[in-house]
Amino acid sequence: MAPFKMKLFGLLYFVQGMPYGLQSNLLPIYLRTFGLSFTKISLTKLLFFPWSLKILWAPFVDQYGTKWKWLLCSMFGLFLCCLAMSRLIPDTDFPAMAFILLLMNFFASIQDIAVDGIAVRLLSSEDIGYGNTIQVVAYKMGSLIAGAGLLTVIDYIGWNMLFIIFCVVYAAAMFFSYFTPEEEDTSETKNSFPVLNPCKILGEILKVPGTVWNLIYVMIYKLGKCIQHNTIIYDNDIIMWTDTWTG
Repeated sequence: MAPFKMKLFGLLYFVQGMPYGLQSNLLPIYLRTFGLSFTKISLTKLLFFPWSLKILWAPFVDQYGTKWKWLLCSMFGLFLCCLAMSRLIPDTDFPAMAFILLLMNFFASIQDIAVDGIAVRLLSSEDIGYGNTIQVVAYKMGSLIAGAGLLTVIDYIGWNMLFIIFCVVYAAAMFFSYFTPEEEDTSETKNSFPVLNPCKILGEILKVPGTVWNLIYVMIYKLGKCIQHNTIIYDNDIIMWTDTWTG
């Protein structure tokens, strides 16, 4: 795998993991310090639902424009969201903050579609293993640094500077991506879904042998992971959001 591709995908997947670390690890604990109730904090988990609906807009990302344009647009959207978040006060602007987090998840889901599409186009069959390793490691690192890493210093940098840091990272990623030339498609697969009907696409996917059993396995795995990940232990004003990483 070319070193340039390794750096490119490492950066893109690192940036992709940042919003998840922010919302899953940093915000629940930090919002509690502002006196927000456990009810409000737990409701922020519902803001992840755009990820469950991305099959609705994935065909548009796949067939209209280029993956690079969708990637740049999604990161610019995330940049604007973080810029807006830096102007808010969590305890008094909770509805606005929740709406912006919802938008962040929407743009992050588009970014996920675009980056995976770029990976499929640029990686040959021999590079898929390396690409998958980079994807997992970089995504986890982005999530870890944006979550636990920034949480350890947020008392010193504050809410505003937290999101300014996010803005700087997104600006750097946009700059790097903008000046990255679009390479020729080296993948061995072509788009086999020439329609924009998500139901038809889902039907075609379910026809692939073993898909249903894989879905059941993934759902059971995710259920167990969510139970581990979202366990809350609290005593008066102390809250601990446990995070057990699994492969």
